[in-house]
Amino acid sequence: MKYAFKEHEKNYLEWCRNGYPTSLDQAKATKLKEFLRNIDNPNFTPPLFKHQIESLKRVIYCYEILGKKDLLVEVVTGGGKSVIIGGVTAYFMTVHDISKFLILVPNTIVRARLDDEFNPESGTFVYSQFPFFYNGTQDLAKRISLHMMEAGKDPVGIRSANIILGNIHQIYEAHNSKAENYNEVLNKLKPQRIFRLDTTATPDRLDGLHPDSEKILEYGIRQAMHDRIIKRIIVCKPDIEKVKLTYKDIETGQELKAEEIPWEEIENRKIRATKYMVSEKPMRQQIAIAKQCLDFQKKTVPPDIDGKPKWKPLLFVVAISIKDAKNIAKVLENEFKLKTLLVTNESEESEKEEAMELNRHLRDTEYDAVVSVLMLREGWDVKNISVILLFRKFCYNYNQYTREKYSVYGQQVIGRGLRRINPQDLDHWEQCLVVDHPVLQHDWLWEMLDADQYQGTLNPEDVIDIKKIPEPKPIDGGEVEQTVPTEKAIFSPDIGEIIDNIPNPPEEQVKVIHEWQEYLDNYQYQTEQLDIEQTIRDIKQINLASGFNVQEQLEGFKIDIQAINKVEELTMEELKTVISQELLHICRNSLMEYDRNPDKRQDLIFKVLTNHIVKRFLLGHQLLESEDHTALKKLWFSITEIGDVFIDPALMEGILTHPPES
Repeated sequence: MKYAFKEHEKNYLEWCRNGYPTSLDQAKATKLKEFLRNIDNPNFTPPLFKHQIESLKRVIYCYEILGKKDLLVEVVTGGGKSVIIGGVTAYFMTVHDISKFLILVPNTIVRARLDDEFNPESGTFVYSQFPFFYNGTQDLAKRISLHMMEAGKDPVGIRSANIILGNIHQIYEAHNSKAENYNEVLNKLKPQRIFRLDTTATPDRLDGLHPDSEKILEYGIRQAMHDRIIKRIIVCKPDIEKVKLTYKDIETGQELKAEEIPWEEIENRKIRATKYMVSEKPMRQQIAIAKQCLDFQKKTVPPDIDGKPKWKPLLFVVAISIKDAKNIAKVLENEFKLKTLLVTNESEESEKEEAMELNRHLRDTEYDAVVSVLMLREGWDVKNISVILLFRKFCYNYNQYTREKYSVYGQQVIGRGLRRINPQDLDHWEQCLVVDHPVLQHDWLWEMLDADQYQGTLNPEDVIDIKKIPEPKPIDGGEVEQTVPTEKAIFSPDIGEIIDNIPNPPEEQVKVIHEWQEYLDNYQYQTEQLDIEQTIRDIKQINLASGFNVQEQLEGFKIDIQAINKVEELTMEELKTVISQELLHICRNSLMEYDRNPDKRQDLIFKVLTNHIVKRFLLGHQLLESEDHTALKKLWFSITEIGDVFIDPALMEGILTHPPES
């Protein structure tokens, strides 16, 4: 999304330096200046972050001076977007006597959090924590009432409430709705409103669309890490020396062939990243590394006044399918003895509620890990997420204005672990350890987020060495400038001008699969069961002369893998049920990855998907009509790979732009 404030920056700074002059009548002009001086006041406690002050000032400048009424601020997860909303609301109440505000949210997760922050009866009421109302305006805060729109709830409170909190068409953080739908709904509200503010951490979507508001501020992960407002991201991943691939017959389990190859040649084997990650041994090695990261994080938690840790670090695991998530959760519980909460579309409501309540039990939660498939995204802000373990690959596209890579879902997932326990304590900086794997090829993501790489090599039984965590990298420029009226103004360099002079990299494009039917018909699925055994290279190689190697050490886990991994034979009806559930999940997941909008287009994707499996796996029979147990087992074996195929945005673009004939 284009940054639209660049051309106004110099005049805006002049406006701030001259004391915020406006053409408002004297009473309103005085209130405007008092409001801005209040948030600049050193006695404003707790103090606002610089980017929050800058957001409020730019909103006011755009509305009062430029006459702009549809604005967007891009602020990182954990950067205090709700406080910005609270400040803007207080401004319009104080200066313009506006008494009715509508906040639209993308889902019930965000709605619950906003209820905590805008409900006067809540202990975290934004106006009890931040003194946006001052002197003679303090009574305004006491008059605020909230009505939360819910299914089946009497709407009578809408008329009397000052703030109406609704979950309408999944719009508020602007990336969550397909842009034309978002704009359509807001345009219907336009005659009734005087101003609109969008707040989001990720305004860009993989479909290239975005809201029609104007972006006036960018405050991303890189700058927020520099300011220590969010946790520091440290990426941990194994350094792999070689891989042993064993191919077996799906039906008999008989070994067909085996080969050992250097890691550098693994890409030539065309093994899909997700298939590799959830294979028996690599999966356990990644979990073992994550367990060591979690143990390290526990040691870094400071004690409370009672001598006990102030919070309990949690592991957050991201899977791509319900099938994989269930298997990962089973291994976490049975082998690694980590109490695990599994949250998917199939989860009971009580389990989903538990996930929502985790942030209320930072010290005494019974869980050690949370495993999720798409359910826990924007708005799920659990501050004690300390380790993130990735079992899925993220996609990216290119910003049409800057040609930079961006990712919606990747950035959102990492954002779940970035919210700090106490962002005001800048002397004690927390970190979020992310366990990645080279097969996922996420270097572009870590470069985009400016994450640090753990300097040591990692083996599953290693202990994280704090000396190998790199020192924070210095950052040059790019800060959000806090502007206050002063006799002399120090102007920062024109960052936009510097950026404009940087040569553009060679343009890359996501190649749309226009001939998608031919692509699906000819796609070569893996027809053999593949066991993957990877040898992880690490500093312990110096002990090779004494007869110890990585593989022998891994066997020391004493885990009865065969007993734990024993899979009961599913009946044909059971196979049809679990396959049906996964097909629905694939349809939703593909659209979530494509443009974050799993709408009625799922019907189209489901049609293409079912036709595909009928043709490629079920010998022309519909799933529920098939009586071929072997064909169903082969389809179930390939279901994860099918999900990988359909999650590709290039395929989605082709299907949606060239849908099959009815």
